[in-house]
Amino acid sequence: MKQITFIDQTKIKVKAGRGGDGRMGFHKEKYIEHGGPSGGNGGNGGSIFFIATNNENTLLNYRGKSQYKGNPGTSGGLKNMTGATGKDIFLKVPVGTEFLEDGIKVADLQFNGQMWMASQGGKGGRGNKSFKSSKNTTPTLFEYGEEPEWRILTLNLKVLADVGLLGYPNAGKSTLVNSITNAKPKIASYEFTTIVPQLGVVKNKGKTFVITDLPGLIDGASEDKGMGMRFLKHLSRTRLIIHLIDCTNDNLYERYTNLRKELSAYSKSLEKLPEIIVFSKSDLIDIEIQGWITKEFSKHKVFFISSLTRDGLQDVINLVTEKIEDIKLKEEQDFEDLLNNESEYKLIKLEDETDPLKILVQDNVWTISNKFTKFWANRIPLTTEENTWRIISKLKSKGIMDELKREGIKDGDLLVIKDTPFVLEYNDK
Repeated sequence: MKQITFIDQTKIKVKAGRGGDGRMGFHKEKYIEHGGPSGGNGGNGGSIFFIATNNENTLLNYRGKSQYKGNPGTSGGLKNMTGATGKDIFLKVPVGTEFLEDGIKVADLQFNGQMWMASQGGKGGRGNKSFKSSKNTTPTLFEYGEEPEWRILTLNLKVLADVGLLGYPNAGKSTLVNSITNAKPKIASYEFTTIVPQLGVVKNKGKTFVITDLPGLIDGASEDKGMGMRFLKHLSRTRLIIHLIDCTNDNLYERYTNLRKELSAYSKSLEKLPEIIVFSKSDLIDIEIQGWITKEFSKHKVFFISSLTRDGLQDVINLVTEKIEDIKLKEEQDFEDLLNNESEYKLIKLEDETDPLKILVQDNVWTISNKFTKFWANRIPLTTEENTWRIISKLKSKGIMDELKREGIKDGDLLVIKDTPFVLEYNDK
């Protein structure tokens, strides 16, 4: 049994490994005048994956480390030797973690074992051996490895815990968590004792479940009174609710229905979460009063517990264990059914936005920029004439050179691709 520090949101940067550079080289071969090309391809960079697991319940592992960079591929060698591929990185997150980029959800890991590639490893550059053809037997063409870009991701934990405690302040939630786990929430006799959720792990019959003690709810919470929206947001990220009621209070059924109304007003899905009604502090009332309460709640099955004497605790723990296992089993089955219905489960992906060419002219220097130009200018080294003409050919294929001519570029002007080594004196040939 252990206490878990609560971290439900964090921001990180990820960048897959760079692809290895292609190699330009030649070997001497009898009867081949200039020697054949022998430059090998670079290896692909390692990718970065996130895997959802039921063994994690917090994003605490990502506190203090905000950058994750993949392993690079190695450069190609002579004798057509391909560089090694960078090793992939696999990062674990709790089931129920969603990923946002620029405020847009790009992935949502809802099931145990579900995986998402957050950053794909850069492609290895091709060596000059790959460019050999019947028309070009001694190519000097080769490529640098692809350099992936940094992605800034916000991780948001939707499923906080298996069990959430619902109740008014001082209903005994913190005491209950303390008595069935070794979590040590602060306990005192004033409103909003619990400021942030406290998580504890309960082990029972070889199974475990995570229970969270949340700030006490008050009437008007759905209108953001008290801890309001924060509480309801956390509670909606649990699988089951224990509605804890102090049985020494008056108007018990009214207090119960008032909190149920707050759940309904906040979210219909929250209202539908499975619920177990538990009356705390049963050591302070007699059997006759317990019978009266049971009769008043005749439409519901209720339990009485005392965290002080531990009466009734094991029955509640057994029931919760059984229900959580059933819920998890149904979640897994729902996922299997989705896959078996010939309906491939696809993660939400950020669609590429239009990327128009940007042109800046200053003192006969033309600076152009978009993803296409940057990609190829960083990929193709300007160390050979063939490579230079290859980049120009790429620009022509997208109509970029024609666009520059329409804008008035002339012979002798410098053409620059922003944030790359590409600088060329323009010549209209």
